[in-house]
Amino acid sequence: MKYTYLGPRGTFTEAALRSLPNSSEIRAEPRATVPAALANVRSGKSDCAVVPLENSVKGVVPATLEELVSGESPLHIGAEVQLPVTFHLMIPPGQSLADVTTVLSHPHAHAQCRKWLDLHVPGADTVFSTSTAAAARSVAEGGERHVAAIASDAAAQSYGLNLVASDIGERSHAVTRFIVVTNSRTFQPATGDDRTSLVVSAEGLAVGVLVDLLQQFSSRGVNLTGIQSWPTGSGLGSYYFFLDLDGHIREPAVSEAVAAVRRRATSVHVLGSYPRHQVVRSARPRPQMAGI
Repeated sequence: MKYTYLGPRGTFTEAALRSLPNSSEIRAEPRATVPAALANVRSGKSDCAVVPLENSVKGVVPATLEELVSGESPLHIGAEVQLPVTFHLMIPPGQSLADVTTVLSHPHAHAQCRKWLDLHVPGADTVFSTSTAAAARSVAEGGERHVAAIASDAAAQSYGLNLVASDIGERSHAVTRFIVVTNSRTFQPATGDDRTSLVVSAEGLAVGVLVDLLQQFSSRGVNLTGIQSWPTGSGLGSYYFFLDLDGHIREPAVSEAVAAVRRRATSVHVLGSYPRHQVVRSARPRPQMAGI
């Protein structure tokens, strides 16, 4: 199996990929952005792609949601991985935290570490990167004395950087949900603990139609666990709705609810029904700092 993932080496996405049951059989190639990773799947160059979908602290990853809801070559979610994420501040060897005036990282990492940065490197400029590992690589390759990165400890090891502060996120037990995306429309068998994801459009329909659509699930006892809106691009107030719900599409209550929604909505695309992944939590280490 050939996979692509949001790279470069050392991203949390790569860690999620390596946690898959068949990871020893996977040939994996990094891509610089989520759209680039998913383009490989659309073109058939890769069997699957692993990309981040949402974070428990800062919500959905916009680049991934946009790709899922777009009408171009609909994709399919075949599995999910929920991974604890811990952020670390890293710099090139021979430098110190006192030198740092610029911090690179992914927007989600910056948002989760803002309080720590304001306290320990006040006034440092924030620069966004496509991933945490891309930030680490940039710092390592640039060799600039005043630049640090927020990334994983794996990224620090991959790019030869020194950790000067560990576990700097403001929320304990932060988790990111990653999805395995394919072109296959084959649903896995129901396990009894599944999630179904779908995209619904109600463009041009009557006022109040969204409430009616959601009631099709609640009236059948189907629990909606998430709803995200995304602009269709046709004008203000026109949205796609990305829905997550408990259950498998082959379960009667779920399939009846989806069928009822199809009769009422402009369009419905079932992205996938797949086993829910339970994150394994470990005790959170105490924050550690060095080089101060």
